Amino acid sequence: SPHSLWKMMQASYQVLNKTNLNLTEHCWLCYGIKPPYYEAVGISDMPIQANSTNPAQCVWDTEKQSITLTQVVGSRTCVG
Repeated sequence: SPHSLWKMMQASYQVLNKTNLNLTEHCWLCYGIKPPYYEAVGISDMPIQANSTNPAQCVWDTEKQSITLTQVVGSRTCVG
């Protein structure tokens, strides 16, 4: 559908907002305007909730943070 990317962004925001309310206060979800679009983000472990303003698991100073559908292998439960 023409609004799939927007729906995926909304679902991503809702997941972030429900798992770490303060993280989404100053968080921007950025998607490139050219393919490959972000399609999925996967982890093999159970997600954890970090109750801090800037969790150590979030590495913000890396040059480029991204994942595309071709980098995701396998199938699990999808959000969005």
